[in-house]
Amino acid sequence: MSFEEVIERILSSRQDLTREELLKMIKKKKKGAQEFFTDEAAARIVALELGVEIVRKPLQLKVPIGDLVSGLNDVTVTGRVVAIYPPHTFTRQDQTEGKFARLTITDKSGTLRVVLWNDKTSLVEADKVKLGHIVKVLHGYVREGLDGKLELHVGSRGKLQILPPDALEEALPIRFTKIGELKPNMRGIDALARVMQVGDIREFKRSKAEVGHVSTLLIKDETGYARLNLWEDKAFASEEIKPGDIVLAQGAYTRERFGKLNLNIGRLGTLILNPKITGVDKLPPYEEARTKIAEIKEEGGPVTVEGIVASTPTMREVVTSRDEKVAVVSFDLKDDTGIIVVSAWRRLAETAKDLTIGTRIMVKNAYVRKAFRDQLELTSRMFTSIKTPLKTENSPS
Repeated sequence: MSFEEVIERILSSRQDLTREELLKMIKKKKKGAQEFFTDEAAARIVALELGVEIVRKPLQLKVPIGDLVSGLNDVTVTGRVVAIYPPHTFTRQDQTEGKFARLTITDKSGTLRVVLWNDKTSLVEADKVKLGHIVKVLHGYVREGLDGKLELHVGSRGKLQILPPDALEEALPIRFTKIGELKPNMRGIDALARVMQVGDIREFKRSKAEVGHVSTLLIKDETGYARLNLWEDKAFASEEIKPGDIVLAQGAYTRERFGKLNLNIGRLGTLILNPKITGVDKLPPYEEARTKIAEIKEEGGPVTVEGIVASTPTMREVVTSRDEKVAVVSFDLKDDTGIIVVSAWRRLAETAKDLTIGTRIMVKNAYVRKAFRDQLELTSRMFTSIKTPLKTENSPS
């Protein structure tokens, strides 16, 4: 349905309005959106506000996202906005300041990052483009990003228009890789997850005695947990992250080390904190769920258990499979449903060795494993902590 057809449809339904009054309403709607709406989109929104139903044939795509290749110029693409990222500033070689912002759009053939340059970022800054909007990008150019994925750039000649809500029925939500789907040696991963724990920034030596940095997040989606390693300059992003935050890892890769599969963000990857993006509502909430000892039936984790120290902690030295000598402190933990052994390794051994019988503690983010005679015990890992004292009792009773 064209702009004129929408006008005629409104006037036939609302005979109390003149054409001039209706055009003024549409012009005001476009001005309020800083001219980012097309005439038809503004007219259809006015029709909706006036209670006039407009039925139209959905737009058919001419250039699907999946058909784009690097090097194309003067490209026009239509898709649904599924992610919006905040603008960033940078300094050019001539010391002038530039600006860019990113969107992710999708249609039935794939997803595409859209990069808005300089004055085009006003769309994002003014909060005019929103999640779920159908947008048409005109006069863009396609290039490969640092991670090898295609990007559609909107420069001085480019334009972004917001189309009517039903303009593209084929548009689908973005598809993230779930934690439960991760396999060794995967690259170019986009993953959305909630942060459960934040590790410290750690230094390590490179081959030429250079110092590198890494920090680790424990993340979770609806399919499971994973460790997300942030390398080099990305490591310092963890200073701004807290448990409960949501992170979007773009251009990540997997690496298996010592039998454990980790997700990593290196030089070519990007970490977005608390993005405005579809799919966030499907993530599990952050909560310190506590497990009763009697509920521990199999290996896995992490679990958080609260109880009373029921035996004097004992320390021993263990040589690992990597010929590393580490301290381990073991003690019994008791709640109102049962008793279980806790083994605190390395740094946590220093905390555990000073515990006394009757002290109420919380062992957070421990893992369950089979120990002597296949008995289950709680063992510490990187994100495990012991919070103490919660309450002091006279005896374990």
